[in-house]
Amino acid sequence: MNRLSTLTNEVTMATICSMIQGCGPFNQFKVDTSKSKEFPPSQEMRIGVLTFTAPAAGVSKESPYGPAGDYTTPENVGITVADAVSSELINVPNIIVIARHRLEEISKEHGLSLRGRTENPDVNVLRQILPVDALIFGDVTVFQRWHDMAGHGGIVAYNARLINVHTAEVLFSLGCNAVKRGGKPENIVKDLSMDAIKKLLA
Repeated sequence: MNRLSTLTNEVTMATICSMIQGCGPFNQFKVDTSKSKEFPPSQEMRIGVLTFTAPAAGVSKESPYGPAGDYTTPENVGITVADAVSSELINVPNIIVIARHRLEEISKEHGLSLRGRTENPDVNVLRQILPVDALIFGDVTVFQRWHDMAGHGGIVAYNARLINVHTAEVLFSLGCNAVKRGGKPENIVKDLSMDAIKKLLA
């Protein structure tokens, strides 16, 4: 196919997309990571993954990653993303991930919240009472299923930090975002988390 034909097809597709409200977001996949010299740990480290902060469940006609369409944010997004990161950390040498239900039991006993923002006043107490060496805090900015006249797909964007509870050192940070036509956000977040941990171990 020559250049003129390619351009003609692109213009035609753009026209069709405009007629059917944008054809949805375009595919993308991006993972950025940084780490300290203390990660991965040289000796056993117990890690707790706090529930990520996340958008409320609901339906919207807008998304920061695409044109107008139907975008649905499901329930318990903060837990879904935190669990995806936890599942990948289990495979890291010297890392012991403390079960979420155990952390929840301890936090409820003390009337505390596991919502993961470092400025949350409960976090300072959690650092003292949880049986961990480090905590993961995270924020989900987008976790959507979308569909329009052209198709359907998933969108995920989140960031996370692993912080040493004794020294407050940031052991690693990561930022992930992806859009996949035909994909589900529940699967996309697993792929993002897998890629992020691989990069941190490289």
